[in-house]
Amino acid sequence: MPIDRAHLGRTYGPFVFHVGLQHLKDFAAATGGGVPGRVFSAPPGRAHPLTWDEAAAKAGPHGGIVAAPAFATTFAMEPFAKACSDPELELNLLRLVHGEQDLELLEPIRPGDVLTTTGEITRLHEHGNLDFLEVSSTTTNPHGRVVVRGVWTAIIRN
Repeated sequence: MPIDRAHLGRTYGPFVFHVGLQHLKDFAAATGGGVPGRVFSAPPGRAHPLTWDEAAAKAGPHGGIVAAPAFATTFAMEPFAKACSDPELELNLLRLVHGEQDLELLEPIRPGDVLTTTGEITRLHEHGNLDFLEVSSTTTNPHGRVVVRGVWTAIIRN
């Protein structure tokens, strides 16, 4: 059954995420070929030093560790996840795949940041026996500046 177009414009959030130094280091290790954690950790061989090496990051352009670009998915995707599991949309999760995501990174993400993400269903359309659900998200930092904009797409076979 197609998604009811009445849900277009439906909003989700705000969702608050507290960025910790260990979050950033563990993410860099997990995605950069290292071992996350503090006990058996190993330096990530493929991660940029500004995302995990405190000395290198302090000497870098941001004055400290910053998040790897893909780290934004850990918090910015929450409105999309809530929309996909929203009972009012009546989506069959067994027929849903995450089709695409597009992130625009506008500000560095730093340890100690408290980020707030909101989202909205911005597009619903059908193509053959597929429904497409698009959620746009915006994340702001403690200074009210936009840090990340995202567009997330789910494809549901009906």
